[in-house]
Amino acid sequence: MENLLKKYKAMEPIKRDDVFDREDFLYQIKWDGVRILAGMADSTVSLINKRGNSRTVQFPELQTLPGLVAADSAILDGEIVVLRDGKPSFPAVMQRDRTTNPAAINMLTGTLPLVYMVFDILYLNGEDLRNQPLSKRIDLLPQLFTDQDYLFQVQSFPEGSTLFEAVKNADLEGIVAKRKNSLYRPGKQHEDWYKIKCLRHQNCLVGGYTLRGQQVNSLLLGVLREGKLSFAGKAANGLNTGQWQVLSRELPGLRIRQSPFADSNPPNACFIKPQLAVQVEFLEWTDSLQFRFPVIKSFINAAASDCSV
Repeated sequence: MENLLKKYKAMEPIKRDDVFDREDFLYQIKWDGVRILAGMADSTVSLINKRGNSRTVQFPELQTLPGLVAADSAILDGEIVVLRDGKPSFPAVMQRDRTTNPAAINMLTGTLPLVYMVFDILYLNGEDLRNQPLSKRIDLLPQLFTDQDYLFQVQSFPEGSTLFEAVKNADLEGIVAKRKNSLYRPGKQHEDWYKIKCLRHQNCLVGGYTLRGQQVNSLLLGVLREGKLSFAGKAANGLNTGQWQVLSRELPGLRIRQSPFADSNPPNACFIKPQLAVQVEFLEWTDSLQFRFPVIKSFINAAASDCSV
């Protein structure tokens, strides 16, 4: 199965800014996780990510898939998610994705349990389904398994605007719009799947700043991860001239010698005691676990525990 699985390349949604409603499309929640194709045959399971790299070792729980899916062989497509406080945590699932030490993996299966959100099936009992319409492929999923243990089916909705509003209010990543009759085409060479992302919010501690001359021009942001302050990037947008002037006057009094970030020592930075908190609006987490397009929305009164991910 592993050799066969490597011939299957993930179909990726194209970025789109506007939400739309069309009868020939269905709409799904975009789960903030790691894209995984799971191939099962002969009671064994192989996993690859959207780049075609093996992830079988990182997620050993999925070795029980043959006992949950009513098929002799299959290739499922979905998103592996780790939930914290009922919401997907991309930093948490990336911790699972990057860990290869067997002892650490064994520990993380207990502390960061995963959920596999399945939204497609590409192969079933010897038959390649990629040239079947999406609606037919999705209809097969309820016949093969029900929601149980870590395995869940992604629900489809008829209206993109309604789903997007609900997802935005829940501070989730966004939605995916999929043409109902679309075939499964690898990569992004298509006009059938679209991802529409929401702006998201995160409380952060300020661990430093950069200067342009004598003026503060960006803040270094940190979040608590596993009880330690982790560097999440820098933000230079969102504040007015008066606020930057206040920061330029007050922040030097908080300076410390060493970086407060456990995992980073950003160059050309002035470090401060991490006691000032801000709320940041951003598009998404990058693979390096930093904010993409962060904007400072407000200063907040928040404890360090309120700034965890």
